Amino acid sequence: MPGRTSFRTFRRCFASEVVRVALLLLLIAVSISSSGLLTRVDHLVFDLGQRLNWRPVPDDVLIVAIDEDSLDLLGRWPWSRDRHARLLRTLCASDPAVVAIDIAFSEKSDEPFADAALADAIAACGRVVLPLVIESTRVGGQLLETPPIQPLAAVAAGIGRIGVRLDEDGIARSVDLREGVGTAAWPLLAEETLRLAGRLRATSAGTAGSGAAGTAAASHLLVREEMRRFEFVGPPGSVPRVSYAQVLVGNMPPEMFAGKIVLVGATAVGLGDFLPTPVSALSQPMPGVEVQANVLLSMRDGRLISALPTLSTLLLAALLAVVPLLWLPRLMPLAGLLASSLWVLAVGTACALLPGLLQRWFPPAGVLLAGLFAFPLWSWRRLEAARRHLDQELRQLRASLPQREVAVASPAEIRRLGFEQRIAWVQAAQRTMQALEAQRNEALAFISHDLRAPLAGVVSQLESGDACDQARLLPALRRALGMAQSFLWLARAEALDRKAMEEIELTSLMHQAVDEFHSLARQRQLPLVRQLPDEPVWIDGDFESLQRSVANLVHNALHHAPRGTAVTIGLDCAGDGDVELWVRNAGPALPADLVARLFKRFSRGERGASASSGTGLGLYYVRAVAEGHGGQAGVECSDGAIRFWVRLPGADRGEPERVP
Repeated sequence: MPGRTSFRTFRRCFASEVVRVALLLLLIAVSISSSGLLTRVDHLVFDLGQRLNWRPVPDDVLIVAIDEDSLDLLGRWPWSRDRHARLLRTLCASDPAVVAIDIAFSEKSDEPFADAALADAIAACGRVVLPLVIESTRVGGQLLETPPIQPLAAVAAGIGRIGVRLDEDGIARSVDLREGVGTAAWPLLAEETLRLAGRLRATSAGTAGSGAAGTAAASHLLVREEMRRFEFVGPPGSVPRVSYAQVLVGNMPPEMFAGKIVLVGATAVGLGDFLPTPVSALSQPMPGVEVQANVLLSMRDGRLISALPTLSTLLLAALLAVVPLLWLPRLMPLAGLLASSLWVLAVGTACALLPGLLQRWFPPAGVLLAGLFAFPLWSWRRLEAARRHLDQELRQLRASLPQREVAVASPAEIRRLGFEQRIAWVQAAQRTMQALEAQRNEALAFISHDLRAPLAGVVSQLESGDACDQARLLPALRRALGMAQSFLWLARAEALDRKAMEEIELTSLMHQAVDEFHSLARQRQLPLVRQLPDEPVWIDGDFESLQRSVANLVHNALHHAPRGTAVTIGLDCAGDGDVELWVRNAGPALPADLVARLFKRFSRGERGASASSGTGLGLYYVRAVAEGHGGQAGVECSDGAIRFWVRLPGADRGEPERVP
C-alpha cells in the first residue's frame, strides 16, 4: 500500500507546513509591529480613517481670524497690543464662555501703555487664556519655557501650552496632555480653555490646573506625558471663523459670541504657524489656531485617541496574522487569493475606523504585511509539500514498477526535474499502474474461473477414481489448485480498504487460527505454546485476512521447526497503542540474503525437504495484509530462535486516513 502510506505522509507534511507558515506570519507581524519599520503605513491608515470620519461642524466654537482681509484693513503685522485690548473688550462685552488667544506675548513691546492696556482688558474680562511656548534658543540648543510677560500672566485666567507633535512624516496628529522642561507641568491651551468654560470631561486629561510661570526645571530635558491622537472635524476651514477686522470695527452682531468658546489666532498665509495634518497633508497646511480648535473639540467630546498598550498590540497582531490560515488550507488558490485580499482590506478599513468608533488606535502595518505575505508563503510551502510528495511517489514508483514498463527517474534525476516534469512522470507511471492493474484483474479472473474451476473438477474426479491415477496426478493438481487459491487470497489482501474495516478482537482470532494446526503439530511432534493475553485486544481490521496471516505464520513455523521443539504464538501490546502478534520457533539463524527476500513474492526458504513445497506467497501475503492494515511485518533471529512478527495499529488510533 505505498500510495496510501505516501498520502498519509503528505497529509502530515501538509499539517506541518501550516505550522511553519503560521510561525513565519507571526514573526512578520510581531517584528514589524515592535520595530516600527512601517510606521508610515500606520499613519496612512490613520489618515484614511480621518478622511472617512467627518464630524458635524461645531456651533459653539468660533475662530477670530487674523486673515488677509484684516491685514489689508489694519496694516501689516505685528499690530499694537492696544488693538488686541480693544478686540478683547468687544468680545467680552458679548459674554463668551471663554477667550483663548493663540498669540505669543513672550516679550515686552515698545509701547508700555499698550502692554498695560492689554493687561487691563484681560483682567476686566476674567475669562482669557494665554499661551505658553516651549522653544529652543537655536537649532539643537537649550529648550526654554516661554510664558507670557509677567503683567499679562498675572491677570490671565489660565495659561496653556500650544504646540503639537509632528510624526516621522511631518504630519500633526498627536498632542501630549502634559509637557515641560524638567517636569511635565504644563497642560494644553485647549484643556485650560475647556476648564474655564466648564466643559472639560473628567476623563479627557489629568487634574486640571494652571502651571505656574517661572517653575524651576530640574533639568533641561523635555518631559512629555500622556500622548493622545486627536480627531479633525474636517479639512482646513471647517471650524467657523470670522475676520478679526470685522469684529474690531463692530460689523458682527454681539450675540454671535454669546456663550461660545472663542479662539483668536492667525490664519493669513505667512503669518503664524501652519501645520500639515491628516486632512490636509502638505498641500494645504492648517493654521495653528484651527489645529488648537480641533484639539479642543476632541477633548471636549471625549474623542482623544489612546494607542493600545505595547503588549496588547503585539498579541493582537500575532492573533490576526494567522487568521488567513483558517481558509487558505481549505480553499483553491484563486479563492484563497481573493479571501486573503479581502482580509487585508477588511483589517485596514477596521483599523482606520477604530479611532472614530472607539477612540482606540491599533497600528496595523504588521498585520497588513503578514496578510499580504500569507498567500505567497502558503502557496510556496504548499508547492514544497506537493514537490516532496511527488518525489516520494516517483521513488516508490521507481521501486515498485518494472523498469521496462515506465522509465522512472533515478533519485539524482528526480532532484533536477521541474515541477511540471514531475507531474508528467507521475501521471505516466499512474497510467502504467492502471494498465498493470487491469492485466492483474484479467489474470485473476482467468485463475479464478478458467483455471481454478477445471482443476477443482479434475481433483474431485480423481479422488473418486483409480488409486494409481490418484498417486500420480493428485499431488501436482492439488499444488496447482493451491497456487490458484493463494493468488486469489493475495489479490484480496492487496485490495484491502481500511475504510471498510471493522473492530475485531485479535486474541480470539489467534486462538481460532492456531486451533486448525493441532493435528499437524501432533504429527510433527511440535507442541504449540500460546502466550496470549486473557483480556481482549481490539483492533480495526479484516478478520479473514488476519486469520489467514496468523495461519500462514504458524504453518511456516511447523514446517521448519526441528522435531521436539516448541512453536510459540504470542500477542503483545506496545506502549504507543500498537499491537504485535508473533510466532517463534527454534532454528539456526537465517542468512542475510535470505532474510532480505523472505517477504517478497515467490520467495521460499531453502531449508530441507520443505524447500520443494509451498507457493512462495505465504510470507508475501502476511506482509501485504500487514501493510493493508497500516502496519508492518518482519523477522528476527537470535539465541537459536526465529521470530516472525506483525505490528498493527490498535483500535484507539481513531479513524484511519481517508484517501480521496
